[in-house]
Amino acid sequence: MFSKDQSNGRVICLEDYGRLKAGAVVPESNELYADVEAWLAEGNTLAEFGGYPELPMTAEQLQDWRDSAVISRMQAEIQLHREGLLEQLENIIADPATDKEVVIAWQKSTEVRRASSTVAALSEQMGLTDERLDQMFKDAAHIEA
Repeated sequence: MFSKDQSNGRVICLEDYGRLKAGAVVPESNELYADVEAWLAEGNTLAEFGGYPELPMTAEQLQDWRDSAVISRMQAEIQLHREGLLEQLENIIADPATDKEVVIAWQKSTEVRRASSTVAALSEQMGLTDERLDQMFKDAAHIEA
């Protein structure tokens, strides 16, 4: 079951469905949106939008959320700017000692996945805790272009 924030086109997964876990926020531009379209094609209808979910509380739910959380690179960079961390990230990316694959992945990405190895590497270099990173993803999901 899904609901949709009509103001920005994001769908909220209310129950596990296919590759999507409950609590996932999926923009129309995300490849996982195809799962939502398949669900709608089965004759299902969207539930009334009731707001964005809070982060799950159990360890298993939290890991499921982390595995499915995706934001755009624009949302990530604006959130980093808001947190005062964008310059730090840019310095890490510009540092020749930073793993070249991490640099390429960041520079070429259009999406940022919470569970990606790139996010793990960069957040470690930035000294971000899992909890802070979770909150940053949650906050970034509300940023509109």
